[in-house]
Amino acid sequence: MTFCAAVGHKLLQRIPTVGRGSARAYSARPTTLPDEGRAKVTIRTIKKLYTDQQPITMMTAYDYPTSVACDRAGVDMVLVGDSLAMVALGHNDTSEITMDDMIHHSKAVARGSRSSFLVTDLPFGAYQSDETTAVNNAIRMIKEGRAEAIKLEAGRRAAPKIDAIANGAGIPVVGHIGLTPQTAVALGGFRVQGKSVASAQALVADALALQEAGCFAIVLEAMPSLVAEAVTRLLRIPTIGIGAGPATSGQVLVLSDMVGMFDRFTPKFCRSFADLGPRMVTAVGEYNEAVRAGTFPAEGTHTYAMPAAAEERWRTYVQKEFGLELGPGSGSGTRLMSTRYSTPDQPDIPPFMVWNLDLNEDGTTPHDKSFIRIPSAPNQSCAIRFRILIGSTASIDATLHTNYPLDGSDYQRTKFHAKRFNFNNQTEQICEFRIEQPGPYQYYLSYKSIDDDDDDKCDAIASANDRNPTVERIYRAFKSKRTPTAYFLVDPHLELGGQPLPLDGIALQSVSPKWLGLLKDWSPQLAASSKLGYNMVHFIPMQQRGGSDSPYSLYNQLELSDDLFDTPLKRSEKEVRLRETLLEMNHRHKMLGVTDMVWNHTAYSSDWLRDHPEAGFNLENSPHLRSAYELDAALTQFSRYLSDLGLDRMVHSVADVDRLMDGVATHVFKPLRLWQFYVIDVEAALTSVGDAWDATATEQLEVEDCDTLVKLSGDARTEWQRTYMLGDRAHAMGTRFGRTIDAGRTAAMLRALSSDGTKDGALAQLRALLDLLNLAYYREYDADVATAQKNIGERVKYERLDNGSWKFGKPIDDDYKIVDPLFTTVDTREDVNDDRRHLANNGWIWGGNPLDNFAGAQSKAYLLREVIVWGDCVKLNYGTQPADNPWLWEHMRQYTLGMARAFHGFRIDNCHSTPIELAEYLLDEARRTNPNLYVIAELFTGSESTDRVFVQRLGINSLIREAMQAWDAHEMSRLAHRHGGRPIGSLALDCLGEPGFFTDDAHGGTRINGIVAPLSGSLPHAMFFDCTHDNETPAQKRTMEDALPNTAIVAMTACASGSTRGYDELYPRLLNVVHEHRQYAALDDPLKVGLGAAKAKINRLHREIAAFQEVHVHHESDYVTVHRVHPVTREGVLMVAHCAFHGASETASFENPRLYGTSATAEFAYRLRSAEGVKPDSSSEDDGILHGLPSTLEELDAPGISKHTDSRGMYTELQLPPNFGPGSVLVVRTRLVDFKPNLDWKIRTCADEVVAKLSLGALNAALFRCDAEERDVIGDGVYNVPGLGSLSYCGIQGWITHLEHIIPNNDLGHPLCGHLRQGNWALDFVSKRLHKYARVYPQLDDLAEWFDERWALVKRVPNFMVPRYFALTMHTAYRALVRRALSLMPGDIVGRSRFTNQLALTSVQMMGYVNSAGLRPTSSAGDCSMSAGLPHFSTHHMRCWGRDVFIALEGLLLVTGRFDEARDHILAFGSTLKHGLIPNLLDSGRFPRYNARDATWFWLQAVQTYCMLSPEGLKLLDTPVERRFPDGEAFVHWDSDAAYSKSSTVADLIHEIMQRHAQGISFREWNAGSALDSQMRDEGFNVDISVDFATTGFVSGGSQWNCGTWMDKMGSSDKAGIRGVPATPRDGADIEIVGLQKSTLRWLAELFHQSIFPHEGVTTTSGSQITYTQWDQLVQDSFEKHFWVPLDPSDDVEYHVDSTVVNRRGIYRDTYGSSTAWADYQFRPNISIAMTVAPELFDPEHAVICLHKISSVLAGPLGMRTLDPRDMRYRPNYDNSNDSSDPLVAQGINYHQGPEWLWPTAYYLRARLLFLHKAVSQRQAASAELTHALRTVYHELHANMVNLKHHISSSSFAGLPELTNRDGSYCRDSCETQAWSSGCLLMALHEMAKLELIVHEALALQPAD
Repeated sequence: MTFCAAVGHKLLQRIPTVGRGSARAYSARPTTLPDEGRAKVTIRTIKKLYTDQQPITMMTAYDYPTSVACDRAGVDMVLVGDSLAMVALGHNDTSEITMDDMIHHSKAVARGSRSSFLVTDLPFGAYQSDETTAVNNAIRMIKEGRAEAIKLEAGRRAAPKIDAIANGAGIPVVGHIGLTPQTAVALGGFRVQGKSVASAQALVADALALQEAGCFAIVLEAMPSLVAEAVTRLLRIPTIGIGAGPATSGQVLVLSDMVGMFDRFTPKFCRSFADLGPRMVTAVGEYNEAVRAGTFPAEGTHTYAMPAAAEERWRTYVQKEFGLELGPGSGSGTRLMSTRYSTPDQPDIPPFMVWNLDLNEDGTTPHDKSFIRIPSAPNQSCAIRFRILIGSTASIDATLHTNYPLDGSDYQRTKFHAKRFNFNNQTEQICEFRIEQPGPYQYYLSYKSIDDDDDDKCDAIASANDRNPTVERIYRAFKSKRTPTAYFLVDPHLELGGQPLPLDGIALQSVSPKWLGLLKDWSPQLAASSKLGYNMVHFIPMQQRGGSDSPYSLYNQLELSDDLFDTPLKRSEKEVRLRETLLEMNHRHKMLGVTDMVWNHTAYSSDWLRDHPEAGFNLENSPHLRSAYELDAALTQFSRYLSDLGLDRMVHSVADVDRLMDGVATHVFKPLRLWQFYVIDVEAALTSVGDAWDATATEQLEVEDCDTLVKLSGDARTEWQRTYMLGDRAHAMGTRFGRTIDAGRTAAMLRALSSDGTKDGALAQLRALLDLLNLAYYREYDADVATAQKNIGERVKYERLDNGSWKFGKPIDDDYKIVDPLFTTVDTREDVNDDRRHLANNGWIWGGNPLDNFAGAQSKAYLLREVIVWGDCVKLNYGTQPADNPWLWEHMRQYTLGMARAFHGFRIDNCHSTPIELAEYLLDEARRTNPNLYVIAELFTGSESTDRVFVQRLGINSLIREAMQAWDAHEMSRLAHRHGGRPIGSLALDCLGEPGFFTDDAHGGTRINGIVAPLSGSLPHAMFFDCTHDNETPAQKRTMEDALPNTAIVAMTACASGSTRGYDELYPRLLNVVHEHRQYAALDDPLKVGLGAAKAKINRLHREIAAFQEVHVHHESDYVTVHRVHPVTREGVLMVAHCAFHGASETASFENPRLYGTSATAEFAYRLRSAEGVKPDSSSEDDGILHGLPSTLEELDAPGISKHTDSRGMYTELQLPPNFGPGSVLVVRTRLVDFKPNLDWKIRTCADEVVAKLSLGALNAALFRCDAEERDVIGDGVYNVPGLGSLSYCGIQGWITHLEHIIPNNDLGHPLCGHLRQGNWALDFVSKRLHKYARVYPQLDDLAEWFDERWALVKRVPNFMVPRYFALTMHTAYRALVRRALSLMPGDIVGRSRFTNQLALTSVQMMGYVNSAGLRPTSSAGDCSMSAGLPHFSTHHMRCWGRDVFIALEGLLLVTGRFDEARDHILAFGSTLKHGLIPNLLDSGRFPRYNARDATWFWLQAVQTYCMLSPEGLKLLDTPVERRFPDGEAFVHWDSDAAYSKSSTVADLIHEIMQRHAQGISFREWNAGSALDSQMRDEGFNVDISVDFATTGFVSGGSQWNCGTWMDKMGSSDKAGIRGVPATPRDGADIEIVGLQKSTLRWLAELFHQSIFPHEGVTTTSGSQITYTQWDQLVQDSFEKHFWVPLDPSDDVEYHVDSTVVNRRGIYRDTYGSSTAWADYQFRPNISIAMTVAPELFDPEHAVICLHKISSVLAGPLGMRTLDPRDMRYRPNYDNSNDSSDPLVAQGINYHQGPEWLWPTAYYLRARLLFLHKAVSQRQAASAELTHALRTVYHELHANMVNLKHHISSSSFAGLPELTNRDGSYCRDSCETQAWSSGCLLMALHEMAKLELIVHEALALQPAD
């Protein structure tokens, strides 16, 4: 059975279990053992007694002494019944007792009941009024009365109350029906109930309703035994009888009655065991034993009966309605326990999960899984498994390399551990390991590849001397390859207060340490954050700040800021104080700490820069920046001397900017002459080349270069010359005229080019060339200057004309330069070169590639002024590894380690600009200190793929997303939808999990059972901020009132949530982290400030609903609605927010939400209002304290909640409360009405039990059945889904075909999901058809009822939930049915892999019962016959074909271990032997047709294989077979006396076949004419077969007018003139029949010599005798001469070859002796059949040559081309509806003239296996070479099946098709699934298994068990 991956969440179960987890929810008493040592009875004990069919005993007790007596007597359950009102307190009836009375007595009994399970009645009036009262009183009884369960007297009307108690409150409930003393007056007094059929039916309905409501047991009081028996058998929970007969699960008596202490009356059902108290213990013990022994109650003595007439009607009703045969009745004394399957307890511990990742053919990771987060759940262990198909490109020597520390060592990013893939089964390899350590990990695959050659794929053999690519490939050396690196991420395990904190439950608040004040005073501030519901605090940097006082411009990364402390402290002392504060925050305030990490820059004033200027990008280590520096310095000078240049220092308008930019062009760019950094110095170049020309050792131009130069012209020639002279080195802007040419090479080139050979002429040519080259460089310069000027101008406009800019209104001078400087000059301690002192400042580039270093040599960003600079920060120059800048890397490592020791997580500041190699290194170091480090980051890359690079490589756990980026309510809803969760009603992905095991190599190969489930790709996890510390506030961007709806929407999003300090207090604007010096206010009660009260509830709700992963987001005008739902319990929280963007309307339209099938309870509702007349910037700023805007948080009335009903069913409607205007939110809790909280678990259980008795025939009915089969048996057809069409099958596979797409893709928009939401038709169809099939297979009733039970529950959920539970139910049933089917097929390869399982299931698919087509004329219901293919060959005479059955039988029935069915088919066809032939069409043996020459030989081969593989073996030959046609010749009707009047043994049938062929077969088909075959010409009904004993011994036959082999297409087009003309008559000796003939002869000769077969040989037409041995040798001697077509035409004389008609050489003919000579030489795939069954016929060298040609010419992606493409009749696309006049394609005449058939592929693989294995084995080779060759053979055989594996996995019919069109394209006229296509592959895999063992042994690898 499968388990829910969500197990481990606290589920509300229908049947609570004592002693698990939070036991106090179920029991008010400790579960201690009694003095006597008897184990404490729990609900689990009761359920086990019930499951084991052991009687349960219950006794009433009302005080301590009676409780002790019951306990010591061993009673299972003690009941404090309300009967104490009468028997203990003397009341007239039980209705007079009160709750206080019951609690009083319950406590007394609890004190004496040490072992027994204590149940207490809720008295009359305690639960009848409403659900709330019922639940409250039940809780009182558990808490105050110390009961372990409560009992209610109630029928179905009380089901909602029981549901509320059992499922809502988690309190176990015992029901009570029949005589219910509390309401005895309404029942007419203390009278027996259920004596009429109607009243009995009502009791059954009551019992079923109570069971479904959640009762774990039901008391049945005073009812006839037969009624109690029916109820007991219909329930899956125990029944406790009192006056209900012996058939209940247990008995209860009132103790006072039993011991004679109640004197008013003694009920009939009570027997006196003792008189008074002294014998009480003994009496109770005797009662206990009597119940267990079955002697009490005694039928008749202590039971009630129905009147005889009513009893008869009751028995009839129960049998018809429920299929129950009740016990014999009075006097039987038989105890009947329930036969239903009880839902097992849900396990406490979640299962071990194996997350499976299927890799691509080349070993790469599928694109949709490019980002992988390993799913995790609390307390759940897991592993990751990589799987690849054997035969895939990457499957040879596949080895996984991962830096996950497989050996338990410390993680090192660059240390990869190798783990080889193991053979998981016959067609798959896996590599798996346990996941125990969080972090980012990498992996790749290495493998060996066969180096492809073009000749490998073509007919490359033309002569005997040519190499054979097929053989050569076997020995070709492998080439090592590897895949690109891929990644997976394991999230950290966060804990808070000893409980896991899921990432989606994080509620984070950002704070600034410098605004918190002194560290010692932080605790009250942190307490306020905790009170507001935050569980994580993000501290912006608290290190010493640089000259700008920005916390992100760090002066010293290793030192905490002094202003956090009131006295000077050492660095180590500061760190201790910080850690103490954070520990207090964690333990006292229950919050985790995260801090910013600033790695990519340092403060310009950092003192250590004076010692380490190399830490930055200076002009020495980055000379390419020189041009940018000179421009920057010139702009600084321009700012300083602006007035001297006659320019105004103030900028007021765009015109001012334009004038300023004119000045920049004139006074900055022009004098800088930056063009010199771009161009070649022509004069210097001419001089150097002239010197080189004069040198004696002048270089010479290479001949190749000279030729190239001559050939080129124009721009291509110029470009070649440029590259030749300058080389291909990148040009850096480090020096003027830095672009230089190679003088020697240039001189050599000029010598080659010079027309006159003179130096002057050459230099003149060079000048012209250099001017041409420089032209491009001048243009580059002009473009760059234009860009730089534009960027400067735009920056000036922004900074000088934007009112929000810090330079607005400021003059241009040294303090407020025209643009911020891009460089800082540091004052070094040592006298160093000035170039070292000029350091580039950091910044960012709008739209830049974050993976590029914009300060690198490849970038001109600084020169172009593209960098938006942070003038207070120097960009750090790390290089790419520690060796590039050792001091800097170590400095930052120390900084990082210090923070990792103190904090639980990091926020990486400016992550997109941080060198990724550095971040990897530092995070790796941090995780060594803190393995569960939580990492968040902001990434502004603008690209999801780039984001993914950072997330994967750095292991970022959450990406920061910002709600303040939304511009309206619609965008806000889009962000909420985007950042987490799955749609409500999403399909349970984990239902695709399968039971399996994990092999733990780290612990000696221990197998761990668990669930193997597919691993899905995902998006990076989000941390969604309502407002970050970098965002403008709602009051600035929207309105202050929007702060509440904004934060509510964020908190309701299924991801981590974040906020910033001051948001809840309604700060009026964004605080400047540099210039703001006020401090946070000390809040006495944060709940009374701003959003406080609402935010606390919102944050706590966010944590509570972390597991509520299903989300629906709805937008309507100004409203956003978010509904979060738990995927298992279906509890939900719905929030409605009225957004307050600018222009939001008080009366915006909003349609009241309707929650179908859902109840709702109000949680809270608030509205935020601003104080009248208060502006965003009007808060007080003069007291040094940060204040929010004055506001009112108004608590609104609860929304209106009303229940209604319409055509869709019951719904709850929410009506917004009054005054729900902009700035309002409301939250309600939702709960599905009439829903079982453990429905997921309920659905997943008992499926294996209900299918455990199903036969393979029943499984065929349950899983498959095409339309025609269904109509044939039960009269119904396949289901039609509107918008989708008809399903492939009526059975469950028809639905699974679509669900297997829908579930992993969560495709809720699929037409099937829409149909399921519209009604329950599909549900009813599933179970009703099974009930109908129960007439044929009665065991299917259990499965139908299993569905009925679940559908009853599913129908109670809202329609939008139906697809989820339908999918879960169907998938659960499907997997159980598949497991059952595979368990019944014990073949040696079944269960070896997914592929073999899929193929084996086609055996179930093809073998089914139909009325119209059995194996015999009068087959019994349920007898299965094999369909040739579905859906075309499914019923009547077209179902069972001789050749198809016996070609498929070896694989479908023998390999799968279905020997009985194989035997039935062999004998059934054998019984119809006529004319020495097995029929081609069986027609149930009624009117079989004998028009096939090959069916007989395939039957003989199947008999041979059966004898080899089946347990019966050769004994089959002695089996008598009744003959349908007694004399084997004359036709008799199947129902005549003559039919089946004679018997022959199987051996006799075989000999008769051989004898008839030896003597020649010639007959005219019975009933020949149009009634038999409307297409065939009269001549075609004549069948002639003979054997040429004179020369070859071959069986020959047929004519030009009939088709005797599987290539049997008869022409039917009058328009094309081909009616009655077969396309492929193949008359003569067909190669596959000759092979089958040879196989049979060899076998019979061997059997005769072993004295097993009684016949030595046959008599020929001449009357001579020939033994099977002689005949066998004749065929052997003749074969090569008559079938081989030699490579060399000169060899034709040695063979019977007509050279004039040969079309291809190096092949075997298709036929010999055809009436059409050229047809003999057609190249078809039938060769491989003969090779497989009679390999001895073939010269091995010839066979291997031919196999290569089959591979290169005939093999297609799936099947084999049925004709050589070179053949003039080759037509590869089959279209049976073609109505043309073309005689080669009309009406599908080309069926076998090119279309690609699948079944010959398997024979080709078998032949390849045989001959290549033989070739390898015979070659004298070293062991290593032999192993290499065998591995290659094995790999390539599987490589041929890769497409087949993919096809069967995606086929809507779950099978392999009959054929495809050209190159594997779909053929609409093909059977979608064909018996022989699958069967032949199974046989091939069976034979390949032997090679698999050899390969495994050779590789010292053991195959998986």
